[in-house]
Amino acid sequence: MSIYVDLLEFKRGILDRVRRDVAKLEPVAQRAAQADLKIIESQMDGYQKRLEIWTRRVWDLHGLWLDPEGRRIRYKGGEATLTAREFQLLQFLLDHPNRYFTVNQILSQAWAGPALFPEEVRNYVRRVQMILAALEIPCDLVNQAGRGYSLELRVDN
Repeated sequence: MSIYVDLLEFKRGILDRVRRDVAKLEPVAQRAAQADLKIIESQMDGYQKRLEIWTRRVWDLHGLWLDPEGRRIRYKGGEATLTAREFQLLQFLLDHPNRYFTVNQILSQAWAGPALFPEEVRNYVRRVQMILAALEIPCDLVNQAGRGYSLELRVDN
């Protein structure tokens, strides 16, 4: 899993650099660079899908269980009940591990665009962080400036 995370980060760096520098190229080179961007993005999609498959498998092996009906989470004998928005946020982030989402992306993709302020999203993130910590689930819900929020599984090598 850590290899896929590293590959995604490496490819993300390449994409950022090419996108930044493509305007400085001659038109023929720009077209070639655009084609390369599509190849890299396709590779990243594959890496992301494999990372999501392996992350779900690790969660299954570790005993993480989500109950959408009762909005409960269980992990190694511990259990918590979440609000609807907490559960939706956690489910969304678990479905997309190690990917960063901005506040606007969370609003539109996790909650289908409810009329919340960015501060409210941060409050829900903090509440989910406290639940994860209380249940001692080996993951971190992190915020990286400029990229957004991500749920990252802690993996022992």
